[in-house]
Amino acid sequence: MREFFQLFATPGFYAMILQLSTPLVFAALAALVSNKAGVLNIGIEGAMVSAALSAALLSTLTGSAALGVLAGVLAGILMGLFFALCAVRLRTNHILVGIATNILASGVAVFIIYAVTGNKSDYPGIAMTPWNVPILKELPFIGEILFQNANPLIYLAVIAVIAVRFLFRRTVLGVRILAVGKNEVAAASVGISPARVKTIALMIAGGLAGFGGAYLSLGYMSGFNTGMVAGRGFIGIAAEAIGAGHPVATALFAVLFGAVNAFSLAAQTFPSFAIPYELLNTLPYLTTTIGLVIYSVLRYRKAHPSPTHKEIKP
Repeated sequence: MREFFQLFATPGFYAMILQLSTPLVFAALAALVSNKAGVLNIGIEGAMVSAALSAALLSTLTGSAALGVLAGVLAGILMGLFFALCAVRLRTNHILVGIATNILASGVAVFIIYAVTGNKSDYPGIAMTPWNVPILKELPFIGEILFQNANPLIYLAVIAVIAVRFLFRRTVLGVRILAVGKNEVAAASVGISPARVKTIALMIAGGLAGFGGAYLSLGYMSGFNTGMVAGRGFIGIAAEAIGAGHPVATALFAVLFGAVNAFSLAAQTFPSFAIPYELLNTLPYLTTTIGLVIYSVLRYRKAHPSPTHKEIKP
């Protein structure tokens, strides 16, 4: 039991939570923007895979991690455009397009790696330089978590939450996305092009997923691996669903899932912890499933309240 208390009193554990939560936050925000436009985008996983590989490739070719991140974002935007072409322009079923996008991204990634290196799983990348913020890094506890050896994309994830909230509250584009998501026929009647708005929303979502993928290959790790995304796109979708479309709540649930992931990794180092690591590795996915079940039950009860039986007195 002492190991648990020591873990939660260690700044490194909370820094690990931030590291593991960052790609989930980007994925969750991507799902949020898509859903606000009325598009169920389960192709976020594929966009993150493409972005992670593109970031690793260009960072190695140019020697610049910043250009690698830019390549990852552009790859994510292109995947968003591909999704928009199929789901919006060609009116293909959103679920089928998402499945095809994920399979396509994984297959193309293996093909490209094999064509370039001769192996089918790994490609090196140039890791991003962590930041040490002067003065603030000297703060006790908080400084070690937030301002020492922190990846720049962690700060960008926080900015992204604020930016998405601002998008839907203060901009014309955000209002149009909401209008199309609520009722695209009514939006079209006042001169808004639903296809155009959905395409822009999917491009924004692709860019956000691109940041998440680039972080995985250049921030969390220093290279690409075919299994590195590991369902994070789907966990982000779950966080968005539980967050009920609110950017801050969505990000907080993404951080919660990241915290469970961090605990599952840290618990594997406990000498007295006899649970197999294979079982501990399932904790993030198990937590996601439980969270979705609870959310679905609560949502169903809210939509179908039980009738109140009043006692009839003679």
